[in-house]
Amino acid sequence: GAAGQAAALRANGTGPFRLAERRPQQRTVFERNMRYWGTIESNARQIVFLPIPDNEARVAALLAGRVDVMEPVPVQDIERVSAAGLVRVVTGPELRTLFLGMDQHSDELPYASVRGANPFKDRRVRQAFYQAIDIDTLIKNVMRGAATPAALIVGPGVNGFQPDVKRLPHDVAAARALMAQAGYGEGFALTLDCPSDRYVNDAALCTAIAAQLATLQVRVTVRAEPKAQYYPRILRRDAGFYLMGWTPSTYDAHGALNALAACPRGEGAGHFNLGGYCNPRLDALLLQVQTQTDKTRRDVLLREALLLQAADIAYIPLHQQALAWGVSKKIRLVQMADNTMPFKWMGVGP
Repeated sequence: GAAGQAAALRANGTGPFRLAERRPQQRTVFERNMRYWGTIESNARQIVFLPIPDNEARVAALLAGRVDVMEPVPVQDIERVSAAGLVRVVTGPELRTLFLGMDQHSDELPYASVRGANPFKDRRVRQAFYQAIDIDTLIKNVMRGAATPAALIVGPGVNGFQPDVKRLPHDVAAARALMAQAGYGEGFALTLDCPSDRYVNDAALCTAIAAQLATLQVRVTVRAEPKAQYYPRILRRDAGFYLMGWTPSTYDAHGALNALAACPRGEGAGHFNLGGYCNPRLDALLLQVQTQTDKTRRDVLLREALLLQAADIAYIPLHQQALAWGVSKKIRLVQMADNTMPFKWMGVGP
């Protein structure tokens, strides 16, 4: 409505930089707030944000000096940008974990060839898909090494992360045996929904996963869409198999588990649990975590919840992608693992 439009085009707030101009999809201009209540560590007078969706155009703008900071640097361009002399690539692991979600609530799997049944309701099928995926090859070939394999839906740097949990081994023979036990030895056809402009090499990642799942006689059609179409689709739960990423803004595993693995009840919990995975034991644990103030006890509960969710294969974990920002050598900034870029820590000069 008109009120929402007003909110999108004007800024409220008392931050170190104020909104001066807002043209969605074109440019947004921030100017130093002379009446800011605190000290501003930045010496910048103005910061201009320019969306450049095309990878090559974005790299060209950085290398030509038309922009001072650019992200993300496509993984295939990191070496070229680093060698350019006037810019540097700032890299580091991102908190975001990527994973595959599966419809586990519909009686018939949408966008699939199976009639009157949902293979993903069977844990053996979920495990077979997991073990057919060769994450090391995906990271080497699709991510050019700029990713870390994940065994959980949260990564290092998130409170509750369990470094001792290992991924299930890539084992096509074991995966085929599980498919046969579940009654799907002949495989089936299904659609994998993916964004094409949200995560690093997202569409290429899905295409490579589809090729790996063919070892199970599973015929995967990849439907890659721009995020503007993709997210409305999966948020109305119009997908049977999909790629998603999650960064717990709280830096705590409860945030991820509550959004992604709690049984969807319509009051916040399970809001992004688009596959409809439900486990009453997990829900009980999450309620305990929410009210437990003793950190040691809370961490024990978090561990149990994460291990339970991993054992159920509610999701197939993939990796944490690496951050890669292209930065002019005349700019200083701080790279945060949650991929935010606080202006107050950005400036010009040494």
